[in-house]
Amino acid sequence: MNHRRIAMAFCSLVVALAGAAALAGPAAAAYDSSDPAQKAEYDATFALGVEAYEYGLPLLDMNRTYRTSTSVNWPNGRGGGPVNMFSHFRKLADARDRTVVLPNSDTLYSMAWLDLRRGPVVIHSRKGTRRFHVFELLDPWTENFANIGSPMGARPDGNYLVVNRKWKGKAPKGLKLIRSPYNRVWVIGRTLVLDKADLPRVHRIQNTYRIVPLRKWNPKRPEAYRPKKPKKLDQVKNEAHIPGTGAGEDAASYFDALGDMLKRFAPPARDKPILARLRKGLGIGPGLHPVANGRFDDAQLAALRDVVTGTPARMQAGLISTYLEDFDTHNGWIVARTGRYGTDYHRRAQIARYGLGAPTPNVAMYPVAIMDHNRSPLNGAKRYVVHFDAGQAKPPVKFFWSLTLYDNDSFFVDNPIDRYLLNDRSDLKYNSDGSLDIYVQAEAPANPDQLNNWLPSPAADAAQPAFRMTIRLYGLSKKGIRNLYDGEGWQLPSILPCGVGNMTSTGIACGALPD
Repeated sequence: MNHRRIAMAFCSLVVALAGAAALAGPAAAAYDSSDPAQKAEYDATFALGVEAYEYGLPLLDMNRTYRTSTSVNWPNGRGGGPVNMFSHFRKLADARDRTVVLPNSDTLYSMAWLDLRRGPVVIHSRKGTRRFHVFELLDPWTENFANIGSPMGARPDGNYLVVNRKWKGKAPKGLKLIRSPYNRVWVIGRTLVLDKADLPRVHRIQNTYRIVPLRKWNPKRPEAYRPKKPKKLDQVKNEAHIPGTGAGEDAASYFDALGDMLKRFAPPARDKPILARLRKGLGIGPGLHPVANGRFDDAQLAALRDVVTGTPARMQAGLISTYLEDFDTHNGWIVARTGRYGTDYHRRAQIARYGLGAPTPNVAMYPVAIMDHNRSPLNGAKRYVVHFDAGQAKPPVKFFWSLTLYDNDSFFVDNPIDRYLLNDRSDLKYNSDGSLDIYVQAEAPANPDQLNNWLPSPAADAAQPAFRMTIRLYGLSKKGIRNLYDGEGWQLPSILPCGVGNMTSTGIACGALPD
């Protein structure tokens, strides 16, 4: 099958959205592509503009998430709330949740944004919490700089004083120091939920988590500090967006907004080479506004606008290209390195777009599939069997695993039984040889023995019938992580399309349909 046609088909929705954004913005600049001089200028600006776009996307998207999340004045139970306060999810995520891309329904989130300009804060995680839990600390560039809790390599539960890099005080006795590179920190907490009946127990655990200003910290009574609840609750969440992507906005304004954020959150020293290129070639840098200041001519403006409106589709096409190159190594799954990126700005931008907040592999790994075993995009018009071979049906994880289905925007697909995943706590039916088959289809299997293993996909006539799947692997060993990257050891399952009959091409029974 032609890989380019696959990529273009999969990207058609994104391209359409990008085109709509372009039409909604200001009129295109008077750029003449038939003029060789203008075309050369356009091409040079476009190439460097793509670098700038990808470099800045994680920073701008984190700021968008921050502005949206902190636009309410009291925790709303959906991840929103004032700075320096946990907002605990109290129910498992469902198809209505749009706070985090690739949400999970294995854990309850406990989210917070720290603003260290107000002074150091203490994160309290009570010792003795036996079930899986983790607090992931992310800087404004999406770099995971610390983890607290259960995972291998994480800091053990206790009391941690989080300070910015310029803080010169001394941590009081009993507090362990975590030095943040910036004044803003996104804390993503996850606590394992066994099933719906387990929710009250998880709530009690969440209630022990604390964020306390250092000046209010009482080591003998961590729970003593309680923020004052406002008399009037503002629970209207303002959905922020990345500048340059809103209706009627000049797409090129994205790069001026990047200048503001570069000033607000100074880039690390390792970024000096790319910053030098962007400043010399485009006038982009901390506090600089080259678009508003009229630096660019028509060809350059046209190039920068096309970068902003078209790069999301190109990123998706690039992701598919890489996916296909490694298709056989990972049995049709994308295995990405997440959480820490260094100077790999392209990978960082990809993860920010498709999995903002993804943890480091010692916490979890999230292989993603967007095609079946025959390299055809997953679609609700078809039925599939996700087949785990005998001996491979139970992933080698310390904590838990799950298989989750998402739409093409990386959110849950609404379905009549509110089932978005199957996991190691599900009542799965294994085959007599120890293998495992999961039936992915829009209609419920007619065979009652297959119902427990049914993962609903979108209907063929749904507004968005295409979908993707993610396997979550919490607690792989160092060897397990290395083997997963290399395609060795435990093997990811095959996604087998059903044929005209009720079997896959490899002879595995599909989910039975009604007569």
